[in-house]
Amino acid sequence: MPPKKPISVERPRTSRVFRAEALKRLQQGFEAENEDRSFDPGGEPVVTPLLKAAEGGITRILEALRAYDNDEARGFMGIYDSLSAKDRQYLKLEEIAYASGIGSLRLAEISQTAMFLHCQMRTKLLLSAGMPKVVETMLKQAVKAKGFADREWALKSGGILPTPKGATIAIQTNVTTEKSEADEREEPTYIDAGQRLRMIHDAVEQRRLPSPPSGPIGINSRLDQMQAETAEIIGAQDDVQ
Repeated sequence: MPPKKPISVERPRTSRVFRAEALKRLQQGFEAENEDRSFDPGGEPVVTPLLKAAEGGITRILEALRAYDNDEARGFMGIYDSLSAKDRQYLKLEEIAYASGIGSLRLAEISQTAMFLHCQMRTKLLLSAGMPKVVETMLKQAVKAKGFADREWALKSGGILPTPKGATIAIQTNVTTEKSEADEREEPTYIDAGQRLRMIHDAVEQRRLPSPPSGPIGINSRLDQMQAETAEIIGAQDDVQ
């Protein structure tokens, strides 16, 4: 009987092999777009635990980034969506951020901004969507015999009952980044060395004492005084002789 050929049994691939293959595909895509750069995401700071700390985790972060009107966010999501579900399972967000050209720290920054705007818009949408139901419930309670408080609020909100002065409470439900005129601050003005020297000179000039008053002396009166003094001197000498 001829010898039997050994049966080759294919070993199942481990998660390390899957990760190496996914990283290789990510590297090939990066090098195709950046021929003059080498693929080295090992030095990227780790931000995945920070992103997971948000309510909803990474899924909520990705949802906010997709709705964020930003070129860097679109670049990251473009690389992320181009990967297969298997590759996303074995690749790190820091590596995908490096491949998209923004880096992990920038990913954390735009994720924070995207989450803020996303939650703000979602809050406004929920308030707008729930307001008709709230008003409808309030009106149902207002027509009842014990719905005095609901009737009062309904009539005040409709402008039928006047609102007493000092009882109005304004609640701002929207957040705006525009600055009011009162919040605007003028830019500080700086002076150069010449202007500062001029300021010091003016301050010292004001403190200088005025000169004592003296009347004007004419030329003729001064000459007459000198002649009189000379005559007195000569006369004193003649008396001594």
